[in-house]
Amino acid sequence: MLRVLVADDNRDLADSLCLLLRREGFEVRATYNGNDAIEVALQFHPDVLIVDIVMPDVDGFQVANRLRGLPEFAGKVFVALSGYSEQKILDQASRAQFDEYLVKPFKRDTLMSILAEAAGQANRP
Repeated sequence: MLRVLVADDNRDLADSLCLLLRREGFEVRATYNGNDAIEVALQFHPDVLIVDIVMPDVDGFQVANRLRGLPEFAGKVFVALSGYSEQKILDQASRAQFDEYLVKPFKRDTLMSILAEAAGQANRP
């Protein structure tokens, strides 16, 4: 079962996304700020991290940079989530080593495709 961490300071969005993902059969945890995202990720060991870019304490770029530097997060899928679609932000997400970038509101099918691909990667020996 694919483990997914959702980190977004918009609690309604994070909780709704978790509800959707649980119904799809994923094991999911939600956090509502960057510091908690790092802490929960270290304990939960998610296969996919869906991280809001703009959070009040530690932003999504910092979350990705801190976790990507740890060996246990090599090969994990990092998905940036944002309301911004400007090229500057997309470039920053790429530098922070996000694998995917979803602009709010995003399509369910797009997210499910990302997760299906991640599930295939997680099941490889």
